[in-house]
Amino acid sequence: MAAIKFLNLFALSSLALLACSFGATPVNALSVEGIHARDVSAHGHAAIAKRNAKRATSSVNGKACKVRPSSSSAPAVSTSSSKKSSSSTKAPVVSTKVATTTKKSSSKPTSTSSSHKSTSTGSTSSGKKVGVSWANGESSSLKNFVSSHTQLLYTWSPEFPSNCKSLGFEPMPMLWGPNQISDFKKLVVKGYANFAMGFNEPNEPGQSNMDPGYGATLWKEYLEPLRNEGYKLIAPTTSSNPNGRTWVDNWYKSCNGGCNPDYHGVHYYDITAQGMITYIEQWHTAYGKPIMVTEFACQNFNGGAQCSESQTEAFWKTVIEWMEATEWVVSYFGFGIMTNMQGVNTDNQLMTSSGGATSLGKKYLEVSW
Repeated sequence: MAAIKFLNLFALSSLALLACSFGATPVNALSVEGIHARDVSAHGHAAIAKRNAKRATSSVNGKACKVRPSSSSAPAVSTSSSKKSSSSTKAPVVSTKVATTTKKSSSKPTSTSSSHKSTSTGSTSSGKKVGVSWANGESSSLKNFVSSHTQLLYTWSPEFPSNCKSLGFEPMPMLWGPNQISDFKKLVVKGYANFAMGFNEPNEPGQSNMDPGYGATLWKEYLEPLRNEGYKLIAPTTSSNPNGRTWVDNWYKSCNGGCNPDYHGVHYYDITAQGMITYIEQWHTAYGKPIMVTEFACQNFNGGAQCSESQTEAFWKTVIEWMEATEWVVSYFGFGIMTNMQGVNTDNQLMTSSGGATSLGKKYLEVSW
């Protein structure tokens, strides 16, 4: 009898495990701790994250100065509590699956021109709005992505390539999440840069994954003081999951007036240009801050049809022309300048296998449509 009960218990346990294996996969966006990787072959941006964590240098002067992350000083956190959870040895993972707006994409990709007229809030844009999100480490290929329209560059980490400034880029170090605190403190000091970016998709379990209260604590300790060192700050940037705005609202409440970003970042992955434009406008209306669109692509993560090459180009053309004409959009960063698109529709690829700009990449860099 005991043997029969044991077998029944084993069968039920096996069934439960099987059911769990078919559960929904969290949908989130790009992250990085592994930006200093040239050949990224694993699935998703987690590959970039892990490789970046393995590359260690000792310089703090902006010369590809990756200091190995210390998991003991940067514990992982849970979205269910404002308290720190136990330390994690894992680097932040990066998934390109991004939650989109509240409505699912239609099965037919479309790109529509916007009837919206730009409004001004007195942004500080230099007019060079084309951003470079760089996941290729110390590479001479960076010179292929310089134009009269480029200025800002970030790497999803606190460091940047040694040739960054000499090529005319303005680097924006990022405190991706708790595991980068040690690096961020060591590198991001007065004179290192003029911008600093907050957490990457803190509303997503597969990204920096933190409670708004803990996010407020980290911001006030590590980012807000940089204002006194001359830095302009970009607020934590959530995925386009509908809970992103809720996270930011609760973050501001937890900050109790102690968090004062200069810009809000926006991520958007979907297949309609008008949907992206509307989404950006909603963020600007909600918070009244200039916007940096730090990730975007014509990509369907809702199981429907992907954009064709021509639809992708039409999408980019429409949203970029609108962002160029909208004063309070100060910069935008197309995904992606890399040879491995990490699961994103390769029609969005801006870099060739040899490190040059693709046809779309050239149009992006020159704002020539």
